[in-house]
Amino acid sequence: MATSTFPEPLIVPPFTPPHTQTIILLHGRGSRATNFGPVLLDTPFPFPSTTSPTTTFRKSLPHTKFIFPTAPRSRATIYKRSIINQWFDGWHVDSPQNNKDWLAIDGLQLTTRHLHDLIRAEAELVPGGAGSVVIGGISQGCAAALVAAILWEGDELGGVIGMCGYLPFAGGITAALEKKGEDTEEIDPFERGDEEKSQGEEDLDEEDPGTAAVRELRQFLELEDTSSPQKGFRAPILSTPIFLGHGIDDEKVPLGVGTTMASCLARMGINTSWHTYPHLGHWFSANMLSDIFLFLQTKKTSSLSH
Repeated sequence: MATSTFPEPLIVPPFTPPHTQTIILLHGRGSRATNFGPVLLDTPFPFPSTTSPTTTFRKSLPHTKFIFPTAPRSRATIYKRSIINQWFDGWHVDSPQNNKDWLAIDGLQLTTRHLHDLIRAEAELVPGGAGSVVIGGISQGCAAALVAAILWEGDELGGVIGMCGYLPFAGGITAALEKKGEDTEEIDPFERGDEEKSQGEEDLDEEDPGTAAVRELRQFLELEDTSSPQKGFRAPILSTPIFLGHGIDDEKVPLGVGTTMASCLARMGINTSWHTYPHLGHWFSANMLSDIFLFLQTKKTSSLSH
């Protein structure tokens, strides 16, 4: 499952058979799977709506396989070119005016392809296919997972989980959404008539703003657009629920950055559940894990009702 760039992931098989769900979770920059995965799985949290005092993901999700990938090692510009584990290079997330989004392009290209390979492999193993695969992460891992989920072109994923994270290129995506809105509100008297447009151009004109934003993100990352515009086509991410949790006292990824992420995703038309936690810094908490569990259970109930 590893590539020449990415180490073998930490795989935690289901506690008890059968295997009904796979959750892929990414660590933050400078960490690794073995430092993140076991702590997350063994952290007790309140069991929602029961008299049982606490539980863990291993106990409460016994039929779930957990996959914790480890990021490749590369030079981090923000740390004076030191070599660390990171999903992509980047600058301070609370300084959008620095105009250094380009630093992330190469790493996000590689990471997105790697995560898509993992998703495809798990979709073939688990009942329900991609709909039984959830992807997510913490901090930079959240950012990488979001990009991979947004650009996923297969069947709809089961969900996305983000902790203390941010959305790369959020400013550009928001600008694309605003432009799409302006284009649908204004008529250009010098624009070619419908009879002069190709079918592809007409389909792009009718494309919903969320799908247009997905296409824009693909262009930001200089990735080939493999989906030709088709009338009525909607990007799979627009039907994928997203959970986002953020500590109010987070100093590494300030709350405002997380709010921008949540707002951008919601404007794309994605079902986004945004949660904030008082007295919490740049990490998860028992209450956040409890909310994630409830999100997963709600998602499961919703999928069974269709």
